[in-house]
Amino acid sequence: MIILTTGFIFLIVLMSVITYEQTNQHLYDIWESEVQHNEHHLKSSLQLINQGLLLFDHTFDKSMKDQFSIVLDAYNQSGGDPARMNVTEIKSRFSPDVIDIADVYIINENGIVIDATYKGDIGLDFKKWPNVYEVITRIRNGSVFEADRAVYGFSSVKESRKFAYYPTPDHRYLLEISYYIRDFTEDRRNFSYANVMRAFVNETPHLRSVTLYDSMFRTLWSMDDQKRSSDPAAIQYIQKAFQGTDRIKISDPVNSSETYYYFIDISDDKTASGTMLDMVARIEYDTTVMQRHLDSIRLFHALVALIAGLLGFFIAYLLAYHITRPIRRIIDDINRIAHGDLNHRVSYSGSHEFSELETSLNLLISHLNDLISSLQEKEHHLRESKEEYQRLVEKLNEGIWIVDQDEKTTFVNTRMAEMLEASPEDLIGRSTFDIIHPSYHEIIREKMKNRKSGLSERYEIPLVTAKNRQIIAEISASPSFDPYSRYTGSFGVVTDITKRKENEQKIRLYALQMEERTKELEAVRDQLFQINADLDRIVQTRTEEVMRLLEQKNDFIMQLGHDLRTPLTPILGLLPRLDELDGEEHANMVRIIERNARHIQNIASKSLKLARLNSLDYIPECDDIDLAETIRSVLEINRMSLRQAHIETHVEVPEGCIIQGDQILIQELIDNLISNSIKFSKPSGGYIRIQVKRDDDTITLTVKDTGIGLMAGEEVLIFEEFYKSDRSRHDKSSTGLGLAICRKIVQKHHGTIIASSDGPDQGTTFTIVLPIRCDTPGNQQ
Repeated sequence: MIILTTGFIFLIVLMSVITYEQTNQHLYDIWESEVQHNEHHLKSSLQLINQGLLLFDHTFDKSMKDQFSIVLDAYNQSGGDPARMNVTEIKSRFSPDVIDIADVYIINENGIVIDATYKGDIGLDFKKWPNVYEVITRIRNGSVFEADRAVYGFSSVKESRKFAYYPTPDHRYLLEISYYIRDFTEDRRNFSYANVMRAFVNETPHLRSVTLYDSMFRTLWSMDDQKRSSDPAAIQYIQKAFQGTDRIKISDPVNSSETYYYFIDISDDKTASGTMLDMVARIEYDTTVMQRHLDSIRLFHALVALIAGLLGFFIAYLLAYHITRPIRRIIDDINRIAHGDLNHRVSYSGSHEFSELETSLNLLISHLNDLISSLQEKEHHLRESKEEYQRLVEKLNEGIWIVDQDEKTTFVNTRMAEMLEASPEDLIGRSTFDIIHPSYHEIIREKMKNRKSGLSERYEIPLVTAKNRQIIAEISASPSFDPYSRYTGSFGVVTDITKRKENEQKIRLYALQMEERTKELEAVRDQLFQINADLDRIVQTRTEEVMRLLEQKNDFIMQLGHDLRTPLTPILGLLPRLDELDGEEHANMVRIIERNARHIQNIASKSLKLARLNSLDYIPECDDIDLAETIRSVLEINRMSLRQAHIETHVEVPEGCIIQGDQILIQELIDNLISNSIKFSKPSGGYIRIQVKRDDDTITLTVKDTGIGLMAGEEVLIFEEFYKSDRSRHDKSSTGLGLAICRKIVQKHHGTIIASSDGPDQGTTFTIVLPIRCDTPGNQQ
């Protein structure tokens, strides 16, 4: 009986201890789960708000970049000397819509603000913040515009400003512009950290205090608005939180509180102040309620153990009166309750003593039910908080896309589903590679590696919709990690930029077309200018040619009349006397008349030939001419004249020297030149040298004599019609047309002829250059 009593007491105590430990552990697990959920909810909300603020901040970039052109012009006009710049006057030239919110700064190479329209920042030294100083130094040594985030100023925490930077051309200074975000409070209200914190406070039970700190350990937001200064005792914990990624837990049983320090990573390494955006949240929970539950349960189980001990002394007696069955029923009921059926109650045994035990056990069960109800109520609050967060996400105009560590889609909002032309339910569980275009798979694998390394990125990707239509999206992707720094996936803010890309492509194509049209118009314009110039030149040339020909025609008519009248005078004078004369005198008169008539015939013949050569319609024949044979033929014709003039000939013509041209004209050309040399030879005789040289496309014919030579300036005049050199020694029978005919023959064959002489009695040299073939482009023309 003692053994049974002792065993019964031990069983009651053991069951009480086990139930207490289970309940105690369950309470702590629920508490820890709630704390972790609150932490994750707060981090996700702040990171999401940061993404919204990032999109809002970028709307100022173009405006700020436009204002820099004014500052740069002023810097260039000052000769690169900031002391000669008036930043207030420069600011007055800004666009009217930003002049009231803008400020201008000049930062030297030591990172010190040497001048600014915001006087509170003059003398500010960025070396106090090494990360920021390193970034602005990199920008100063660069050559491009870079926009910063909207952050609290370095010298004040009361104003939020949007900053942007532009280096001077000589890289000695960094120009800075800031916009005061005061006038855009309404626009930023949807992206407020304070709203998130107030919602967090309202939705989180057991909170005693919540405080948000920035990277400079300044209080950004506090649950107690009056408590804005940072607690010096908390600075050490804040520094540790910034240095590591694990949360810091501080328990204070005396004050019934638990304090947590969380590091919230929302940094942006692409901007100068991006590394200062990280925050630390200090959350203090009131553990009084949980402690009371634990104390109540502990007291209850102590009472149960005490009651069990007291009742043990009476069990032997009860057992003696057949109470084993009621005890077994109680044990069965307790086992059923221990297995989770907390709605079950211990059956009434009919005994007063057992009734009290049943009442105590039922009281314990009631306490457990109350505790479970409280936990269920907390779970309900958590569920409502999650639903509120989901409604906030659904209201965004941008798509939200969340994937797990296996790149499987776990959540998309309605906007994201609309982009992909599917329902959110159809997208859940789909792989990233099912949504991203295959051409981008290799690149997205690299992006996933960056995400697992903790990098956030912004890039453009092609997506394939459920209707197999391709769209272009811009995504800002960030990684997610659990409290143990294990990668759990990533989330991205997605914007459909398909229309923008199409418009950009259309603009580029239109610009290319306009550029091509412009080039075509410029080419046509240049051609018109050239045509006009050519026409002007041709008209001028033709006009000069016509005037020259008219003048030449007048001279020709006058000279022809004079030359015809000279031989006609003796004819007309002698004809009346022919009947009066006879014998030898009559014969002499006839010979004089005949000689003068033949001279008139020679002049008429050569004049007609010259006129024919001057005709634009006249085209010489194109025959194969053997120059050696032609020269020999001409010399044979003039053999007697050469002998009478005591002139020797020297001929240097290569055999087989064939050119194409008019056989009759070429022979007359050579004959005229040899006859000219004979006429103007010295009485003592001399020699004529004829030489032919051949090149690839031309031949050069040289006729050199030892005659009377030329006066200075006669090298051109001798080719004019009726020109006669040195009339005192000139042959009276000469017409003065021979060399003019030579020039026209050479011109008709598209060649050149020039005369040269070292002076009187030094002989004359004629040089003729003719093309070998008459089918050259010049001849065809």
